[in-house]
Amino acid sequence: MSACDVRSTRARGGFTLIEIMIALGVFGVGMLALAAMQLHAMRGGSGGRHSTQAAAIAESQMEVLQRLRWTDLTVTGAAFTTPVARTNLVQGPGATEMTYLVDWRVANVTTGWTRAIDVRVTWDEPKRPGRSVVLSSLRYNREGL
Repeated sequence: MSACDVRSTRARGGFTLIEIMIALGVFGVGMLALAAMQLHAMRGGSGGRHSTQAAAIAESQMEVLQRLRWTDLTVTGAAFTTPVARTNLVQGPGATEMTYLVDWRVANVTTGWTRAIDVRVTWDEPKRPGRSVVLSSLRYNREGL
């Protein structure tokens, strides 16, 4: 083997500095995209957690209203009641994660027989204010009052 053949074999045996820099650049862009996707997923998870908590609060309030006697269920008409604040505590006293406002309305559908109940829970997330969940149901006059 001549000296020229040895040199050409060595030159083809590895990566050049430019190839390594291009590979690192592509890898860096991919890692930045992955980090951005992870941040977006974390924000979406937080929003989903708040929606789930709000739905649970609405369901709890709906159960309270459904358990009331027919005569104790005050008709509000088209207006919602004054909002009541409920806080979601996270790991210990004083650590409030989110405050939810709960209000409801009760309207007669068929006077003396059927009432519509709507429970609304609202909250504000960073960069997404005015979020809400509404739960609706019908209440029948089971007691015949």
